[in-house]
Amino acid sequence: MAYDTPNHTIRREYSATTVAGATTESLTSKFRSFQKIRLKKAHAVAIVAGTATTHGFTIKVGTTSVGAISLGTSAAGSIASSAALNVTVESMTQISATSLADATGVSGIVYEYEVLPDAVQS
Repeated sequence: MAYDTPNHTIRREYSATTVAGATTESLTSKFRSFQKIRLKKAHAVAIVAGTATTHGFTIKVGTTSVGAISLGTSAAGSIASSAALNVTVESMTQISATSLADATGVSGIVYEYEVLPDAVQS
């Protein structure tokens, strides 16, 4: 794909399911891209409702927290999103979601991103 086409600005997504557990970083919630990207936003849908108001996630790029999603005791099927993140993520840098203090809730996480025009093509 050439960067002279509008296709490089299409929003892309990566989705994963978290595991129950307080302050847990699920292996499946980790994501890396071989291209430089801009993380636009993160979204969560409750699969198993949390039992505490602290059900939610910290979104990290590398080891740096860049945003949060709060679900609280929302019912299964409830959706929440982070604020606009617009964070540049270098090639092969890990993006992850770490659960907050609720030990019961399980969610689907979706990372919304776009490939940056200066990203290296393979």
